[in-house]
Amino acid sequence: MYGFTTIFIYALAAELCRRCCRILLAAFTGPLSKIPGPVIGKFTSWPWLIQVIKGNQMNIGPRLFQKYGPVVRVGPADILFADKAAIQKILVEDDFRKSHDYERIREDPHVASLITETDKVKYKQKRRQLSPAFSISYLNGLEALMHECIQVFTRVLDTKCNEAHGAVVIDMNRILAHLTSDVMSAASFGGSFNLVESDDNTQMNIFHSYMRRLALDAQFTFIKYLPGVPLASSEISVLINRIVSRRRQEMEKGIAKKDILQIFIDTNDADPVSFTDKHIEEEMILFMIAGSDTTSLTATFTLLLLLNNQEKLRELRAEIDSAFPSQDDTITFAKTQDLPYLNAVINESMRMMPIVTAGVVRLVPETTIICGYEIPKDTIVSTWISEMQRDPRIWRDPNSFIPERWISNYKGVAADRKAFMPFSAGSRNCIGQQFALKELRLILATLLQRYELSLVPGQSHELRVHTVPWFKQGFYNIGVKRRE
Repeated sequence: MYGFTTIFIYALAAELCRRCCRILLAAFTGPLSKIPGPVIGKFTSWPWLIQVIKGNQMNIGPRLFQKYGPVVRVGPADILFADKAAIQKILVEDDFRKSHDYERIREDPHVASLITETDKVKYKQKRRQLSPAFSISYLNGLEALMHECIQVFTRVLDTKCNEAHGAVVIDMNRILAHLTSDVMSAASFGGSFNLVESDDNTQMNIFHSYMRRLALDAQFTFIKYLPGVPLASSEISVLINRIVSRRRQEMEKGIAKKDILQIFIDTNDADPVSFTDKHIEEEMILFMIAGSDTTSLTATFTLLLLLNNQEKLRELRAEIDSAFPSQDDTITFAKTQDLPYLNAVINESMRMMPIVTAGVVRLVPETTIICGYEIPKDTIVSTWISEMQRDPRIWRDPNSFIPERWISNYKGVAADRKAFMPFSAGSRNCIGQQFALKELRLILATLLQRYELSLVPGQSHELRVHTVPWFKQGFYNIGVKRRE
């Protein structure tokens, strides 16, 4: 008669055998077995997830598409798509729900932000609450605030140029991140952080550490529950609590403000059970990061592309000089919105170097057919907008910076706006896209109107991504000189 230990070992061996058989069957006989990709991806997602944790998936993904085609299997139930029709189906037509990855990065499983909310009904409710803060009339009312922040920005640049007796090398990536953070805080939280003037990078370092930590939390959900391990938001929480406390003190004095922070506080006061202090914190973190890093990086990428394409830079400067002949002319929302080449340059920059550099992850709700493949329910699908926007089947000379394609047909082909999704697409597109575009136009027009910008050679363009991209070298320098 067998003892308990022997029976246990046999049972364990049988269970391991069963699991191995399931893995082998799924790898070689299931519907996903027909999808090309690295052999290791048939058995495990870990090689791919390691790249995600390192922030290197944005560099590995394009190589996989080049080798295997527009549909690639990187895990037993993980599929990457770069095909336009597939991306349209997933994000727009069928509007798949967000994957469980977004739930895993919540610090409190019951508290979701606009980004981490996966329930479609709850998401629509959240978005409806915030929509007044992104109406055209509200955004137009922010123009003066943006100008105040940009005036500080130009004053600091002028001082640096004078101190260097004319020309100076600036880490444009850093100062633009400070500028957009100042604009975001002035517009959304009642006052500028004054990072441009202070040149204090502490806050930006906290943001970047937070985003790297989220990449870990998404794959190792237990980390945040380990004793002695601080939450990802622990440092940001201090800043947020200070901002909220100051606003409540202002409210007690009868000082009224209409901004995103006030929407959060009013919602909390009306229903503190459903919308807690933690909800305020989660939403504020989202707007701090989404409202600053995304815009600053797009501005930096646009300057990078212009400086490496001097003819396009001259064309854009000529348009700006024509619209604003004097440096005393006020650069406005209305005028910059009507500058065709400026808007074409921004579009082409967002096509070539979008902020959405890696896959937008969704969960298949029911078994469906995508690109001719049967995709089972609960498969994780990643839509690679960045690869679609460089697809040679859609774009002529996709790796060349050609703003003209947004003004008229380029080589007989019109720009395909359904294959252009820099702010994502469908119900989950970026709520702040008009805010970002208005800010981008002002920043770029101001820089080119007032300064001669020059390329600093020998710099790396290599990027990594944790929520948003970042330069691996940690900076991007540009030569700056006041125009005569």
